[in-house]
Amino acid sequence: MENNSNSGVIYQGKIPNRVKYCFAFGALGKDLIYGMIATFSMIYFTDIIKVAPAFIGSMFFVAKLWDAFNDLFMGMIVDNTRSRWGKFVPWLVIGTLINAFVFITVFTDFHLSGVSLCVFASVVYVLWGMTYTIMDVPYWSWLPNLTNDPREREKVSVIPRFFASLAGFSVATFGLYIINYLNKAAGESNLYAEKGYTLFAIIIAVIFIVTIGITVFNVKE
Repeated sequence: MENNSNSGVIYQGKIPNRVKYCFAFGALGKDLIYGMIATFSMIYFTDIIKVAPAFIGSMFFVAKLWDAFNDLFMGMIVDNTRSRWGKFVPWLVIGTLINAFVFITVFTDFHLSGVSLCVFASVVYVLWGMTYTIMDVPYWSWLPNLTNDPREREKVSVIPRFFASLAGFSVATFGLYIINYLNKAAGESNLYAEKGYTLFAIIIAVIFIVTIGITVFNVKE
């Protein structure tokens, strides 16, 4: 039953299956993005566009430290958001669109070198983390507001985590095969060329936007 009071939750008790799966489906796209970054970003930076491995290692470490503060800051912003679309949907939409663009940029070779290449890698990687947070924090913060029943909430949380695990597994297992295929389809003699990474990133970004769109248009806030 839908909640018409001001308690902050959408459903009193059981959540309809359509809502459960539409909400959970958003995790598939966002964790395809995360899986691609976690699995291939270091390989891409060091082996494809030739950033010094020592610099990339330091950059990843600094970015992780910044993410800890960024998550807290974004949580405060979401919690204090008041808009006609609610507190979660605006940031979920903004974060998804910006993050999809930055994600594609991460896997695009602008043929830079030296200091310019290091600056580019640092900026796009940190921006990716920040914009992912803009989307990820409201997504998971939305879950407790779906129902006032803790047991039902726990049941619902299993489904997006399954989709998230499926996304990560798929990228880690089949990602390199897909990249090789895309390079071959694009006429590249080197099956590990940059173009395959870029095309794969574009495909994932489109899936990301579609799956989050399904969540936003089918789950009430």
